[in-house]
Order: sequence, then C-alpha cells, then structure tokens
Amino acid sequence: MISHLRGIVLKKKRDAVVLEAGGVGYDVLLPGAVAAQLERFGPGDEVSLVISYHLVATPSRITPLLVGFVNDVEREFFEHFISVSGIGPKAGARALTLPFARVARAIIEEDVAALTLLPGVGRKRAEEIIHKLKDKVAAAALCRTRAEVAAPSAAEALLEAEAVLEQLGYSRPEIRALMDNLGDGARDCATAEEVLALIYAGQRAK
Repeated sequence: MISHLRGIVLKKKRDAVVLEAGGVGYDVLLPGAVAAQLERFGPGDEVSLVISYHLVATPSRITPLLVGFVNDVEREFFEHFISVSGIGPKAGARALTLPFARVARAIIEEDVAALTLLPGVGRKRAEEIIHKLKDKVAAAALCRTRAEVAAPSAAEALLEAEAVLEQLGYSRPEIRALMDNLGDGARDCATAEEVLALIYAGQRAK
C-alpha cells in the first residue's frame, strides 16, 4: 500500500497530478482544498504528498486510486469523511473544495447550511456527516495552512459566490451551470466578488 509519495510533477490538472517517483508515474487525485495549496507548483517541481490508498471496483476490474494530501491531519479527516454512508473516495475528493479546517468547524458547529455548499452534499447527507463525525474532527478544525491564513483560496471564493447566488434566488442546478461555465479563469479569483464579476461578464457576452 502506498502511504507517501515524493516526486517530480510531470503533469498537472485541476483535480489531479502525475508524480514521477523512482521512475514510475503515479496519478494522484487531489481534493480541491489540496489543489489550491499546490497551485504554485508545476511540471518539473518536486512535491511531497501524503497518500490515502483505495481500490475502486467496477463491473470489469478493480483499479487503485491514490488521493493526495499535504499532511497526515488532512488525510485522517478525509478518511473520516468518506466513512459516512454513501460517500466514496472519488465523491469525497470532489466534495472537499473548502479548506479542511473550515469543513471540520462546520461539522463541529452543526452548520448544515455550510456543509450543503460542498459539491454533492445535500441537507440529509450534511446531517449524516455531522451525526457521525462531530466528535472525530477536532484536529482538522485546528489545522490551518499558511495559504489559508494569508489569503482565501480560489475554491473558497467559488463556494462563497455560490452562497451569494443562492441568497439571490438561483436554484442549485442554475448555480452549478454557472460555475461549470466559468472555465480556467476562476482559478485566478481570490474573492467571491471576483467570481460573480466573471459570471456576469460571461452572461453579458452571450
């Protein structure tokens, strides 16, 4: 089982990275909160990741899935998170777009509304997460990265923009459609206001 990888970035995508370690290229899935912390790294840079290793079964085969994190606390939080019924490794990685500390605090504070901002998490699932994890995520609630202290991540700006759109009366499908149409420009947004400006600019261009 792989628990840690240190290697050179060969290829980088929005939610994944290919690391070459020992002459082997490893595909590593990155939750949005982790990808935001690795934004400054690109091909040729050395990266060290803590790995959560899984075997994913399909009707035709079983394939390994590596999910990467900056530290052990993040990995532990992720493994608690996917222990909730109905949340597998891929869905869990897609959902964790906000900094882990913020999600953990929402769980501890029983903030259902905050958890429903995570992709794929509805009210019922949020309540299940709180019920199962409230007493298990204290360490993650205190784990803040330097990037989180210095400035909000693009992922956080996106979710804050989603909350604003919801308050303005947009439905969840409408919000998702708007977010899906943002493209790579959203990566440069540091605030919800910048995200909303990008959305409105796109609508005017149509």
